[in-house]
Amino acid sequence: MIDKIVKEIELTEEGRAEIIINIKPFDELELRNVKFKLDTGADITTINKNELKVLGYGKEWIINNMSKHPALTVTRAGSKNEPAYYVQIPKCNILGRDLFNWPIYIRPETDKDFPNLLGIDILHNFDFDFRYSSGILAIWPINESYIKIPMLASQEIFAVKSSS
Repeated sequence: MIDKIVKEIELTEEGRAEIIINIKPFDELELRNVKFKLDTGADITTINKNELKVLGYGKEWIINNMSKHPALTVTRAGSKNEPAYYVQIPKCNILGRDLFNWPIYIRPETDKDFPNLLGIDILHNFDFDFRYSSGILAIWPINESYIKIPMLASQEIFAVKSSS
C-alpha cells in the first residue's frame, strides 16, 4: 500500500491555487513546469495554445492533432457554448502521477481569465482541503497508483505512478 502523500501548496494573495504540471516538450526529454489554476468549477483541463507553442508543439502539430479528435461543447462562465478541441500530450506528470497520451483541451483564444486550468477531469482523482486561514491548499491522491480520466471513444490513455 502506498502512503498518503499530502502536497501543500501556498495560495496566491487572491486565494487561488496554482498547480505545477510537468509537461514533455515536443522535441525534448526533460519535462518542463507549466502553471495551471486549480478550478473546481471547470469540467475539463485546458491549456492555452500559446503555451503549447512554447513547449514546441507548433501550429501544424496542433492543427493535425486537433483534427483527429472530436470537439467537445463547453460553456464558459458568462459565455455561450463553444467547441473545445483537444490534443494528446505524449507525457506529463501531475502531482506525482505520470500520464501518457494525455488529452488536454485547448482554451478558447478569447478567454483571458487564466491561460491554463486544471479541471475536475483530473481533480476527481484527488482530495483537497483549502486552508484559507493559513493560506495553504493540501492535496493528495485518492487512488493509489494511477489517474482515472474520463474517456472519449477516440482517446487512448494510461497513467502510472511516478517512480521518482
